[in-house]
Amino acid sequence: MVIMSSASDDHKRNVIRNTWTFLSQQKKIPESFLGPKIFRHFFSIGVENLSENMLNSLEGEHRAFGDLLLLPNLVDTYSNLTRKTLLSIESIYRLYDFSFMLKVDSDSFVRVGALVKALKDIAHPRLYWGFLDGRAKPRRKGQWAERDWLLCDHYLPYQLGGGYVLAFKLVEFIAKNKELLKLYKNEDVSVGAWLAGLDLRYVHDPRFDTEFKSRGCNNEFIITHKQSPDALQDLYQSLVNSGKLCQSEYRSRGSYVYDWSVPPSLCCIRRNDTSVP
Repeated sequence: MVIMSSASDDHKRNVIRNTWTFLSQQKKIPESFLGPKIFRHFFSIGVENLSENMLNSLEGEHRAFGDLLLLPNLVDTYSNLTRKTLLSIESIYRLYDFSFMLKVDSDSFVRVGALVKALKDIAHPRLYWGFLDGRAKPRRKGQWAERDWLLCDHYLPYQLGGGYVLAFKLVEFIAKNKELLKLYKNEDVSVGAWLAGLDLRYVHDPRFDTEFKSRGCNNEFIITHKQSPDALQDLYQSLVNSGKLCQSEYRSRGSYVYDWSVPPSLCCIRRNDTSVP
């Protein structure tokens, strides 16, 4: 599990260490679904141009926790997020043996037990799993402006960036071809474009609440994005105390089931169907 972080976000990292990555030590979670033999987490941090004091601090943190993925050739800025994702994928491929990789943001909460359990049911050598969007149009203005997108008038189908899973073969493909890949402004759009020509096993899962803002709280969510550190702690306490993610469920926006029978631009109609997380 690769968690996007930055050098100064030590508070967020500690919250994550003490919440959802800590759940493998809770007796209420079946050991068969969790534990260091099944998963490891790493915080990905670009360290180019950092001060000596900050580098020393990160090295001390890594000695204490052993969970930092330090990227020496990356200035860690938002504009470099796609490059950061690419270098993280390449580094994980080069350094570790694994079957699947979860890329997740530091403001996401992951029910790791539910993730591993679900993965056992849908495992595939070319799995690309998350909350899929096929109808998004490139933005031409603002922070997310995509001025170099020339492939078509919509983005190619991609799993939204709050959290998605890549099978090892897909990680390998990206790592081995990193010098040839076009870096678009949005990292999740880029990953979708890099993989679009492959024989993928796309899995759209509404239990991935991984859009640019959360759809609320649902006990079926495997990942929920755009959570503050306080919210991460609240979700953790709810799971520990009641076994449920939410103290009370609510919906702030509709979800959808991806429609594979129509063109991607018509794929994703939001509905108020409460049976869809």
